[in-house]
Amino acid sequence: MWEPADQALAELETLHPGVDGAFVRARRLVAHPDNDVRWQALIAVAEWLYPGPHVDPDAVWGVVLEHGVSDDEDMRTGVATVVLEHLLEYHFDVILPRVRARILAGETRLRDTLGSCWAFGEAKARWAEVEALLEGESDAE
Repeated sequence: MWEPADQALAELETLHPGVDGAFVRARRLVAHPDNDVRWQALIAVAEWLYPGPHVDPDAVWGVVLEHGVSDDEDMRTGVATVVLEHLLEYHFDVILPRVRARILAGETRLRDTLGSCWAFGEAKARWAEVEALLEGESDAE
C-alpha cells in the first residue's frame, strides 16, 4: 500500500545525500503510482550522481535497470531525462558499455529510454557512439 502522494512528496523533500537511508527510500518511491511522486523520486535518486563523497553510480544504475525498461512510457522518459543522461554525463565510460550490453541482449525498452537522453558532459564528445547504438550499428565494446 502506497502512502498518499502529498505525504510521499513531503518525504522526498527531506531525502538527499547525507541523510541515513535516503537513497533506499527515494528509490522505493520511484515506483509510486503517482507520476509527480515518481518524477520527484527520480530527481532525488539522481542526487547520488553529482560529484561528492556520496556519489554512487552503481546504485543509480540499478534504478535504470529496474525502471528504464518499464511498460510505462512516462516512467522511461523520466528515467532517461533525470537519471540515465546524467549517468552518461558523469560516468560515460562505465555506463555506456552496460547500456550497450543490455540493448544488444534485446532490451528494446532500454533502447527507447536511451533514445530520450540528451548529451551532456562526458557524453557530448562521444555521442556518436550512442547514436550508432540507437541505430543498431554498434556491437563492439
